[in-house]
Amino acid sequence: MACAVMQAPPGGPPDFDPPVVVSVTPDSGTVTDSLEDHLVFQFDEVVSEQSGSGIENLFEISPHTSELIEQLEVDWRRTAVAVRPTRGWQPNLVYQITMLPGVADLRNNRLEEGRTVIFSTGGPIPDTRVSGIVLDWENGSVGVGAVVQAMLLADSLTYSTTADSVGEYALTALPVGTYMLTGAVDANRNRRRERLEPFDTVTVTVDGHYDHVFWAVTQDTTGPQLRSAIWVDSLTARLQFNQKLEPGEPSIASFEVWALPDTVPVGVRAALAAVTFDSIMAAEQAVRDSLAQLEQDSLAALADTLDVPADTGAVAAPAVGVPDPVQDTLPRSPAQLLLEQRPVLFDWLIIRLAVPMAPEARFLIDATARNVLQAEATSRTLLIAPALPDST
Repeated sequence: MACAVMQAPPGGPPDFDPPVVVSVTPDSGTVTDSLEDHLVFQFDEVVSEQSGSGIENLFEISPHTSELIEQLEVDWRRTAVAVRPTRGWQPNLVYQITMLPGVADLRNNRLEEGRTVIFSTGGPIPDTRVSGIVLDWENGSVGVGAVVQAMLLADSLTYSTTADSVGEYALTALPVGTYMLTGAVDANRNRRRERLEPFDTVTVTVDGHYDHVFWAVTQDTTGPQLRSAIWVDSLTARLQFNQKLEPGEPSIASFEVWALPDTVPVGVRAALAAVTFDSIMAAEQAVRDSLAQLEQDSLAALADTLDVPADTGAVAAPAVGVPDPVQDTLPRSPAQLLLEQRPVLFDWLIIRLAVPMAPEARFLIDATARNVLQAEATSRTLLIAPALPDST
């Protein structure tokens, strides 16, 4: 019996390489006053018309005056993609056409990097640049994929870009002028700034190179509202809010507590910011761990003296809040260094009552709090102490 002959699959050898842009017409840096047709990205192979959620979603245009998808016409041409504004190219503008990562061939090999083409329909391309980083201050992280916009105040034309995987962004070749810059955390990944997404804004004059750090927070002017009160122990309650609170220690005068059903006032002995309470808990845990380790070391020393094998089954828990010498020597990224310059934001705090809470007791709690924008609100919630555990 003859052995089977190994052959390449139909259609040629396997292709694991993404498509390559071989040319762009007109190319970046071009100055032209006669562009009437599309700008064309030419690839070295046929690209998929349905890359991701549609190839039209992988191209963006700046400047624009309304929603991006209404401003850009995308025409798939097998080995090429042609784009142009729906209203045609306007004279005396510097355009930026961005191809986002994600363009794929017919075997679903995807480009992992994008490309931006800058050209002018009249006048030189300016040597300007706005760059920096977007930080999600609320969550203490970088604004990965954040939406960054620069709106020229003279005519509301808006240039846009997205931050990279470390939150860094760059807008180049902006016409000289005064801009309102906005950096917004793109929580739903639709590459648009939504009303409730955290953002930061600043107004600057751009006539050269300008660096800016955005500290994005939710811009809510209604003030924090209580969501719930959670029993911690017989004297302590955790108050949860619907917004991040202003940094700093809360005032005892901001809270009122009444015992139900007779609405008897209950004094508030202390109010602690979340970061303070966490530090206290970590310090207490560290003391407990140190005492446990000391006890274990003492037993081991006694066992050595008596020539009795020590019990090595118990392992001390790692100390909470104790610095890790290895971790502390690791280099910090620029984003980490920046985030360490500002306090961590929390949406909860702690109050301690003057008298213990009886099992199943009910309390009304009023709290007045401010958010990062100093918007203040007073709200109320109910706290119910848990029942005694069943001892049967």
